[in-house]
Amino acid sequence: MFSSQNESRNQKARVEEMPFSNSALLAIFLAVLSLVVKAQSATSSNYIAYGALQRNSVIPGITVGSTLNTSDDSSWLSESGRFAFGFYPEGKGFLVGIYLIISPSKTVVVWTARPDLKPFPKDALLHFTQKGFLVTLKNGAPGIVLVNFSSPASSADMLDNGNFVVYSDNASNASMNDVSLVGPVPRSRSGASYYSSIPASGSNPYNRGCSCRSSISSNLTIIWQSFDYPTDTILGSQRFLCGYNLTSSASNTNHFPGNYVLQLHCDGNLLFYPVNSSTPTWVSGIFGWNYTTLFLNEDGRLYLSSDSGNLKDLSGYRPRNLQSEMLYRATLDPDGIFRLYALDSNTTSSTVVNEIPYYKDKCQAKDICGANSYCVLAQNRPTCACMPGFDFINNDVPTSGCQRRRAVQSCIAAMMEKVDNMVGVDDLAYSVVSVGSRDDCSNTCLHDCDCYAALYRDQQCSKLKLPLTSARIDANDPSIALIKLGVDSNTSVTHKFRVVAILSCSVITVVIWVTVIAVTGWVYWSMFLQYREKWHKWELALTEEIAPRYFSYKELVRGTDMTRRHLGQGGQGTVFKVDLPIADKIVTVAVKRLNGVGRELERDFQAEMRLIGRAHHVNLVRLLGFCHDELSRLLVYEFMSRGSLADHIFESPSQRPIWERRKRLLLDAARGIQYLHQECETKIIHRDIKPENILITEDWTAKISDFGLAKLLIDNQTRTTMSTIVAGTDGYVAPECRREVDGMRSIQVTEKVDVYSFGVVVLETVCCRRNKDSNLCAMVHKHYFAKEIEKVLDREEVDASELERVVKLGILCVQEDPEARPFMEDVVMMLEGVLDVPNTSARP
Repeated sequence: MFSSQNESRNQKARVEEMPFSNSALLAIFLAVLSLVVKAQSATSSNYIAYGALQRNSVIPGITVGSTLNTSDDSSWLSESGRFAFGFYPEGKGFLVGIYLIISPSKTVVVWTARPDLKPFPKDALLHFTQKGFLVTLKNGAPGIVLVNFSSPASSADMLDNGNFVVYSDNASNASMNDVSLVGPVPRSRSGASYYSSIPASGSNPYNRGCSCRSSISSNLTIIWQSFDYPTDTILGSQRFLCGYNLTSSASNTNHFPGNYVLQLHCDGNLLFYPVNSSTPTWVSGIFGWNYTTLFLNEDGRLYLSSDSGNLKDLSGYRPRNLQSEMLYRATLDPDGIFRLYALDSNTTSSTVVNEIPYYKDKCQAKDICGANSYCVLAQNRPTCACMPGFDFINNDVPTSGCQRRRAVQSCIAAMMEKVDNMVGVDDLAYSVVSVGSRDDCSNTCLHDCDCYAALYRDQQCSKLKLPLTSARIDANDPSIALIKLGVDSNTSVTHKFRVVAILSCSVITVVIWVTVIAVTGWVYWSMFLQYREKWHKWELALTEEIAPRYFSYKELVRGTDMTRRHLGQGGQGTVFKVDLPIADKIVTVAVKRLNGVGRELERDFQAEMRLIGRAHHVNLVRLLGFCHDELSRLLVYEFMSRGSLADHIFESPSQRPIWERRKRLLLDAARGIQYLHQECETKIIHRDIKPENILITEDWTAKISDFGLAKLLIDNQTRTTMSTIVAGTDGYVAPECRREVDGMRSIQVTEKVDVYSFGVVVLETVCCRRNKDSNLCAMVHKHYFAKEIEKVLDREEVDASELERVVKLGILCVQEDPEARPFMEDVVMMLEGVLDVPNTSARP
């Protein structure tokens, strides 16, 4: 540097010593040169800066202490203006990353720092410090570290190939193992991970071939670069090493980690996994050459290379227009397909030039639709549809899978519905039998209580259990799927009766049509007037968003005297009635303030949020929102205007619900518990079923509430045991849980503990008396076996056979032996009258 300055001074001295004529010629030459430079600069400037990016600046050397903020859309551009590093819009906030600028109105995100984070708000500020990248907020919250450096940084560059590079002028003693992205630690896969596993520096072919520690000059060393931490995309001149992962984004506009992971094994195999699964959905099948690197060069060639120099071309593409500058990127898209894109810089149009894996039929991709649904091509686009008898779990996200509309009554009163040309479920069969016809296959499944679907082809019947996955329609395949459906006993009629009914209807067709039209019009108008206002209220409650929303503590307590609006109190917290402004009206909700302090409070809050967030059913109290402000942990539920079941059945006889209404409330509660045990995405044991936790809506619908003591079961524990400690309310706790008090610390319980608690609730609802006050279970058992069942009622007239059936069900549920108790699926069918209640002689 100093020698250059001295040479400049010497040149200036020599110019001053020149004769006047030479000086004039030199001045003219410099003027012309200045015009040329300005013209070139203007041309370059037009290419660099788009109108929408005028606030950005091209900084060849970004120094420590530089900042970016979200308020003025500033970013650090590469020299050509093709790539930018900084904040980009994500939902209602911003994330930090690198994006390709295609046009003033179109950008493509190619790298994201910490995609697991929630978007930052409008007032976020990004700091480039010696230690790393730090985001701070104006509300005074602690700074969020995005990247840590191995050595003190001095400067950085946004390169024209899309690589953001950080330099140090004092990194001689630093180790590459100290360089990291902050957040969930990258790990090698035994199951797929959101983040790349990072091999040790000594075994990393990239570190040997193009080290991150390579020197830029004698004074600068690269200590960190974005090319070492790919998210879902690799760019031209970027290497993707074996052992690393690419993770797809959730969608093209949502860069949160998605559903698919791509990994390069060190034998050269490309494997595609669903997230959190160790079973690949597609394998390239490339073996034998020990390919350790996937490389995309700047000419659009995507190939595998080995340490010995062997190459395997994967691009299958050569640029046609050599007059245009092309820019290439390879992205693992949200649908799990690894696509190579070519961008024409002249036309700003992108073209897909290769796909891995390539499916002519897009439905061939495994798990493209969720459980219990199938994929069908519509105008060459994959579309998800539910199996017969199933509905989408989330209508807005068809790929989320489907759930049953109602329980199948096992082998009783069931029918089969067919779906033609279905393939993809053969591997799920637990039994394959030879049959003579499709009807034989249907009957085989109908009489097998483990069979919920069957696939018939070429006189072979494959019997299947739920869930059904990877199903699709192939018009060229003769396979026929048969799905078992539940049929209401009231609608199960004989074939002879159907024929008579059809013949009768044909005689009076005109009369029936006139009657139906008149009655339908009257019913529609009546229901429209009756429910219009009620529907409007629910529409207001859901205006903000379907998912639970966040409320500040001030919103929940503003204008509300909680001491006067106290609804109840339990072991987990206190419930208040609160009026909240939602949309343009005031909506009444129930707010639960959790008890506890510190870690205990946070644990209870997260447990209840996690459990109720997984459950969506008409007979479960719906979570509308939550508050997580400083020391406050509150949950906002829909308001149950009629209180709890306990508020009604333990009142005076004149205020108790009639027998039919009490029976209906028990059926609603049973359906809610059955959903938790058998139909919820992750099985849940409630562990505190009691009348106080069964709430009632204005139209007398019962809903299960209070998930503070509930426990999750992993997938293979649906009907097995799990370790627990004694929990629940005295009088409703199953005997196997009470044994813990006697010194048995390793008690194993199942969902049958909820069945026991529900049995106590059944007997309390029948008798309108509390169990713990009168040893109700023993008293009912005594009267039942003495054939004095009418004595359990308090001056109430009820059909004797109906009373006996419900009481017998309650006794069956409170058996001492858990194995003697029915599953909730059977309890629902017994309450519906579909299944008979078996006799029992054992005492509860």
